[in-house]
Amino acid sequence: MTDVRTTKGRNTGMTVDFGSLQEAAQGLGEDITTHDKAGLSNLSTAHLREQSDAREELYDFVDGLWDKTKARLPDAGARDEYAGLAGLRDLARALGDNAQEVLDARED
Repeated sequence: MTDVRTTKGRNTGMTVDFGSLQEAAQGLGEDITTHDKAGLSNLSTAHLREQSDAREELYDFVDGLWDKTKARLPDAGARDEYAGLAGLRDLARALGDNAQEVLDARED
């Protein structure tokens, strides 16, 4: 289990156990979505597009690392030592989705 001592972005001294680093990253993505979208909403449309593009580039890079890892080790998703990479991929996807959702809402 991963020992994480934070809740809702504040260090509380509490221990929250996640089954893996991937679960911790997914939880972080969920916890910051409201704050992230609020910050993105304050950007100009041009800067919002830049954020969306940059986040998509980050995701593509991490996804490429994940694909190479899975090609080398087909069971990487079941291995604890790759949970951090899987978690980073999930977090990058969440950040990219946030930017795209704010951009889509603005362009409607």
